Amino acid sequence: MNKTRTLLISGLATMTLIITLIETGFLNLESQPLIAQEDASGLTLEKDGEQVLIPLEEWVVVSSAYDPSNTLGGLYMGMTVDALRIQEKGEPFEREIPIDEIGSVFTGKTKSTRDYVFQGMKVAGIGTMGFGMLMGTSLGLANEAGVGESLLCGAMVGVFYSIFTVPAGALIGFLRGQAAQGKVVEYVIGEDEWRIVKQ
Repeated sequence: MNKTRTLLISGLATMTLIITLIETGFLNLESQPLIAQEDASGLTLEKDGEQVLIPLEEWVVVSSAYDPSNTLGGLYMGMTVDALRIQEKGEPFEREIPIDEIGSVFTGKTKSTRDYVFQGMKVAGIGTMGFGMLMGTSLGLANEAGVGESLLCGAMVGVFYSIFTVPAGALIGFLRGQAAQGKVVEYVIGEDEWRIVKQ
């Protein structure tokens, strides 16, 4: 029975650690896609001999040259002979934006402030619940309580402490979102401005 308890505790601790590392961004499980040779370098913009490279799958917002309020945001997926391919968030297909209709390309901010707030809340909640479950299980097993009682005690500890950590996580997420807003870069496309280098 002691081996089972030890395995359960070590399994819970390992899963809690892995989930925390993934949610905080220290561990990234995204795989790199296979890229056609002509798209391997990403989107290159050039102005007065200076070049900027926007990598594939970078979040971009493209505005229309005819109506700057008409924008499209998504992942940059590559370029055809005369258009950029953009995949909007949550959409399974790509849209092609003709290069001669692009007024500006914006990069830098990948998420809205709301997304940063929810991410902060989620990380704080998962971390607190995991820590509470681990503490409750280890204390319960040390006092020879059953596994079910130990997990229940850990869940209650996690819920109690999450009252404090989740709002703190939301505040940290809000501050990160506000900081990210100042990092948006606009590249105006046109004559005597930035131009898209066709590959």
